[in-house]
Amino acid sequence: MLSILDFQKQFPDEEACFQYLLKKRWPNGFICPKCSHDQAYFIKTRKLMQCKKCRHQTSVTAGTIFHKLRQPLWLLLWTCYWMSTTKKGISAKELQRKLGVSYQTAWTLAHKIRIAMKSSGKYPINNEVEFDETCLGKADKKYDKGRAIIKAVVEVDPNTQRMGRAYIEHIQSEKSEDVKTFIHKTVKSGCVIRTDGKKTYIFLKKEYKHHPHKMYDKKDNEIHLPKVHIVIANLKMWLRGMHNHLPYKHSQRYLDEFDFRFNRRWKLENIFEKLMTRAIERSTLTYAELTG
Repeated sequence: MLSILDFQKQFPDEEACFQYLLKKRWPNGFICPKCSHDQAYFIKTRKLMQCKKCRHQTSVTAGTIFHKLRQPLWLLLWTCYWMSTTKKGISAKELQRKLGVSYQTAWTLAHKIRIAMKSSGKYPINNEVEFDETCLGKADKKYDKGRAIIKAVVEVDPNTQRMGRAYIEHIQSEKSEDVKTFIHKTVKSGCVIRTDGKKTYIFLKKEYKHHPHKMYDKKDNEIHLPKVHIVIANLKMWLRGMHNHLPYKHSQRYLDEFDFRFNRRWKLENIFEKLMTRAIERSTLTYAELTG
């Protein structure tokens, strides 16, 4: 993993951050986002690339999750570093203290980075999985609309019983259609899926090797679906310890953050680079859109 000393050596100043993002944004040379021309002037005073053909000007952060942010680049990269490499993440309040910015700025930055942490959906699990649900939060009008229904799938190697990737999603209801949408996004057709005996999951036998098990109590559930319950327990401990509760409105972004770090727990050497690649590829939301 990129240590804090290595990070400081790699990004000692604003210019180093700019050069890094420049190469990250255009690894094979500049391509105009408007006309796809491959040649440009560099406006040094404003740190902008101007296309030689259409004269369109663009920056290294335009069209990324950092679009139109006024903070210096070093601050943005430090935030990405802490959110990706810290084992349990970092709260907006702690970011506020570390960065010396307002709470609104820290909160907005954290949520923009969580957008980059969301899975692309290109690589569904192609192995045996355990699938279960839980409810998070409480019906509290001061904070949330109500309890969030969470579905989780965890990859389990049938030979070693080791956990692989996990995907967790806040779904709107427990209806078969909502469950089906989640499963189709996260698990390839034909895989073994172990669940409890809920009738909602009957549809699984049409496309998957469904192994339901009727549960009689909570302990029985944990015995037959141990891995997914470990992940759910870790999620709950993280939310209680770091954020105190699950904000209903922004629940999926917190779940995406948990997934991102959990799925890269054995690949910490490139977790920062992976986040930065996604940060460059993804478009952002404004503060008004985040809070609206």
